[in-house]
Order: sequence, then C-alpha cells, then structure tokens
Amino acid sequence: MRYDLGLTQKLSQELKLHPQLILNLQILQLATQDLEALIQKELQENPAMELADQGDEGAEASDSESGESSQESESEDGREDMVGELDTDDKPVEASTLDDYSLDDLMPDDAYLPDFTAGGTQSSETDAIELAVDPGPGLRDALLAELRTVLADEDKQIAEVIVENLDEDGFLTVAPEELAQTHGFDRQRVDDILYAMQRIHPGGIGCPGKREAFLVQLELHGSCPDSLEHRIVSDHWDSLLQSRLPRIAKLCGVSMDRLRQALEVIAGLEPRPARQFTGKVADYVSPDFSVVWRDDEPVPLFFRDGLPRLRLARRYADMIRNPKEYTKEQVAFAREKFHRAVMFLKGIESRRHLLEGLMHEIVRDQREFFLQGPQFLKPATMKDAANRLKVHPSTVSRAVAGKYVETDYGIHPLKFFFKAGAGDKSRASIKQRIKLIVEAEDTRKPLSDDQIRIRLKEEGIEISRRTVAKYRDELGIPGRNQRRGY
Repeated sequence: MRYDLGLTQKLSQELKLHPQLILNLQILQLATQDLEALIQKELQENPAMELADQGDEGAEASDSESGESSQESESEDGREDMVGELDTDDKPVEASTLDDYSLDDLMPDDAYLPDFTAGGTQSSETDAIELAVDPGPGLRDALLAELRTVLADEDKQIAEVIVENLDEDGFLTVAPEELAQTHGFDRQRVDDILYAMQRIHPGGIGCPGKREAFLVQLELHGSCPDSLEHRIVSDHWDSLLQSRLPRIAKLCGVSMDRLRQALEVIAGLEPRPARQFTGKVADYVSPDFSVVWRDDEPVPLFFRDGLPRLRLARRYADMIRNPKEYTKEQVAFAREKFHRAVMFLKGIESRRHLLEGLMHEIVRDQREFFLQGPQFLKPATMKDAANRLKVHPSTVSRAVAGKYVETDYGIHPLKFFFKAGAGDKSRASIKQRIKLIVEAEDTRKPLSDDQIRIRLKEEGIEISRRTVAKYRDELGIPGRNQRRGY
C-alpha cells in the first residue's frame, strides 16, 4: 500500500449568514418577555447602550459642563421614543453595507459616522450569537439535535416548523395535512419526519394527543397491536378515561385481575412526552398587538410599553469620533461595544419592522374575522404571507412564535391566523360552525357526525364525516349518544 501527499482543488457552494442576519433571526423569534430579559442583560453588559431617559440625564449633565446643550438639544426629536428605531428590513443585507451605516439612522441627536473598518473592531459570528438569550436546554434544541442525525438536509426546515407547532407537552397542535398545506410541504415528508420524531425517547412527541402517544410508547416497549394494553388504549380510550373498568374487562374478555395488570403498564407510560425537555413555561401571555377600528377599518397597534427606550451612549460615540483624545485601548473598547450595540438595536428594529408588516397582512386578509368573529376566519398560509413580505417562510414561522394579538374576540396567537381549511373556510371557522350546529340541535334527537357533515355541505363546506368527528373531539363535544338528553 502506498500513500501520497498532494494538493487538490474543490469547487463548492456554501451558504454563510452575516452576523447581523443571524442576530436578527435570533431576536425575531423571541417572545416579548424574553426580549425584555435580553434587553436588560445587554444593558448590564454593554455600556455603549443605555436607556433613553438615562441618556437624556447624562446628556444634560454633559451639556451643562461643556456648554453645548443648545446645539445638541436642537437635534432631539420624537423618534427616540421608539426602541432602536432604525431604517432596516428583514431582507439579507450586503455585508459591505453593515459597517458603513450612519448613526443618524440610530439616534436622532447624534451625527457621528464611525468607521469600523479602520481596525480595532472584532466582529464575527460570535458577536451575534453571544447576544442571544440562553434559555438552557429546551424542547426545540433537543429535538432538532436528535433529528439532525437521521434527517436529510432538505428535511431540516420541515422539522423546525413541526417543532415550533408543538405545545409544552410535546403534542402537535395542528394536523399534519394542515401543516403541509399551510407551509407548502410535501405531505409524505411531513409524515416521515413525524414518524422519526414520535420515536424519540420516551416516545409520543409530535403525536396529536395522549392516546396516540401511549400507542407509540407501547410499540417502543415491545407491545404488539394484539396485546391487551394496546387494545385498551386503541379501542376503549373513552371508557378508560371514565374508569369504566368492568365494561372494558367484559369487552376485552379478560378478568379484572388481568385488566389491572394491563392498567399498571399503561399507568407507567409518559402522559407528557416532552416533560424531560421543557423548561419554564410562561404563566401568562402579553399581547404584542391590539386591533382597533378606525373609519370602519381594522388597524393594528403595536404595544411598545413593555420594552424600554434605548439609545447609544454619547460618551462612547465621542471616543470613536475623537480617537486622538483617548488611549488606544479605550478606542478599541469603544469600537467593539459600540458595534455590538448598533447590531443589537438593528436587530430589535428588524423584529419590529417584520412583525408590523406581518400584522398588517393578517388584518388585511382576515378583515371579516375582526368584524364578525372566528367563524369568518379564512384559510391562510405562512408561505403566502412570506411571499408578500419578500422573506422566507421559515422567517414568518419564527416571527409568529410566541406572539399574540388582542382582539374583540379574545387574545389569539398569531399562528391562529394561519390555518388551512376547506374552500374559503378555515379550520377554526369550520370548528366554530360545528359547535354552533351542535348547540342548536334538539337534545332529544342529537345529530350524528354524518348529519352534521350534510348540514355543513348545505352551507358550502365539504368535509368528510371522519373530519367532522375529529373536529368535534378537538372541541370537547361528546358523541351523539352521550349528548342525548343534555
């Protein structure tokens, strides 16, 4: 065997995100409470950024000493009330333009043009990554790390979207077909990824509910479909929830002792598959928007009260503007912190810009919902919204995560407005219609699922009887026999 040393050339394409874009995406997916925590953390660590009120007080003290208060106060305007008010968008920015920005875009009372390309700055991908909140190991990161080892590169985006549609217990909050339709994914690929996800220990993550999760866990434990445990969960779930044990024993043809043995196995299953991954769950939600009516049109209002007003510190800008008056170490430190602060404020403004644009799209598309209620919610996809906003669908998916809007019909997550459906009716509106039909039925002769299907068809909504039963279960409405007489 012979070994040779040599040089070879290889041509390949590589996608590399700029640190500013990395930071924009990280800040975009934060809920308001998490963003508040990140801002407070950055204020403590970066002296080049300060509260607007704090900056005003410091400016007044500096002005009184230097006698320049009249000149600097003339450049103040109302834009400082905004959090990081910049002229940016969510589109990828050319790397050559990021270091050549004007501070007029950042703070209206400063007119400095720092040159970060003249040395002393140490920007890299780590500058952006260090700004992100460290929530500790979470469901998203843990699952994606597991899935990356078994998925192809083109499936990773689908996996991210699926994970973002899981609740804190690990259950999928939307149907797989709706997920595929909403995001324009291939249904078979969605099913394959879900299959892999559902078999991550302890089993059941990505299932629609506890019943399906228990079936997956029983499979992983080696229980065959003919086992008593599997039959109880699969065929007698409602009776199990109602503790109708004699009925289950009779239908399964087993003794009560044998039934109790099977129930001990079922009791050992994990009802919350994501329990080991989930960390702290918020006890309340804080709406990011409200929708009000002006001149007979719905108008979104962006809540800014929870976020502090930020600005760049003049002292550090002055070090960059007049480097000869300070030591080399002071100027280098000022450049590093100032660059970090600029990136941070741009990231916050990018988040605000995209969220406001997205909310305007929602209000425009769902005008009838805001006017008349959930039954008039229309089908909508994140892919369509992304095309109109000229961003990637995954960016919209990050944007809606953990964001809420206050309406006349309650507080809803932004994800609520991106639902598939039948025809021009969304899933939520169809479920609302089923609820109204059941509420109006004669309790002495309750409607069957097929009769409800026929009623919906008469209204122009064509769905299967099985879909009616599924939506009814999701609404917590019992079956026909259980509704009789109530």
